[in-house]
Amino acid sequence: MREADDPVAAMNAFIAATRIHSREYTYKARSWSNMATMCRIGERHDLAYALYEKSLEQFASAKDTLAQAYALNNMAWEQAVQGNKDAATSLIDAALGLCADTVVQHKVLESRAAACLYAEEYDSVLYYTHLSPSSTPYFDILQAQAYTFLGNNDSALFYAKRVVTETDNPRYLDDVYYILTYCDSTTQANEVRALAATRSDILMDLERNRADWIEAMLLAQNALESYKESAPHRWYIVTLYILPIVLITLLVSLAVIADRRKQTNALEQQCLALRKCADIREELQWNDYSQFRAVCNERLSSIVTKLEQKGLSEREIRICVLVLIGLSYAQMAEVLYRAESGIGKDKYLIAKRLGVSVKDLQDTLIHIANENA
Repeated sequence: MREADDPVAAMNAFIAATRIHSREYTYKARSWSNMATMCRIGERHDLAYALYEKSLEQFASAKDTLAQAYALNNMAWEQAVQGNKDAATSLIDAALGLCADTVVQHKVLESRAAACLYAEEYDSVLYYTHLSPSSTPYFDILQAQAYTFLGNNDSALFYAKRVVTETDNPRYLDDVYYILTYCDSTTQANEVRALAATRSDILMDLERNRADWIEAMLLAQNALESYKESAPHRWYIVTLYILPIVLITLLVSLAVIADRRKQTNALEQQCLALRKCADIREELQWNDYSQFRAVCNERLSSIVTKLEQKGLSEREIRICVLVLIGLSYAQMAEVLYRAESGIGKDKYLIAKRLGVSVKDLQDTLIHIANENA
């Protein structure tokens, strides 16, 4: 079954495989890893990391050192894209220490380059990509992004063109559109834009069933939490002189964590409902800001009020709401009657004002929506 065709059914199949009572650790490990990869495609990197970590445990039980090295590198990549360079580097070193296979060495170069990209060390990105004995679409997109932020538009467009001609990965295509917003409207930029447009159906296919991807991510999250709750625990003898306040503090902490998790799940369900509505402009009372403000505050944890307190304009707040809900550039352009390139620039400015990267903007808005809710 192809995950892209029916992500919910695929996720259910992987979850069922992890629940089989068997000592076939490798089989279970690959199921955890497949679930993690789906979450990576759905840009739930925190969840993907936890699932790759679970696959690592199973591969360790199977004593498969090569698979363990791959799992460690996957965990490193997830840390890299979340901006945790030190954690990513430690995991990469662990992977190489476990198995210095040639393919593993090549894969960790990708993770090292990604860690440098999200740490805004663009010269280091180019250094690691050039160490690779062979070119890959992922190295091409990393180089395109690095050259973009270094101000070398010609080189950025050169690698962006290679990406759109060599891969059908929707995430890479989305990154190409992002790069194009920074480049001048030259003949080369227009050529890349035209090539990307011919493959936009790939990007649209992923966006059309985005609601199903969100549902699949929630299934994976629930499966992981259920596994943790049902996993056998080893209890140790606790001293009889433990102070009651320690137990009280623990209970309060658990209650706070459970409440935050409940808030996050409720917000995701509300965003999913808005994304599925027939006419999002009508649903959110788009043309009347006061009504729009009231609806968003009621349904999205007072998000408008919180963004106003951070000094964002009405125009920026409208874009933030669409980002929070999870709309694509094309969908936002349709709702706002604007060009995609203009929306890309606005997202960059909003992220800069909030002190985060564009890729972290949605997670930041989710955090803001859940603050003091």
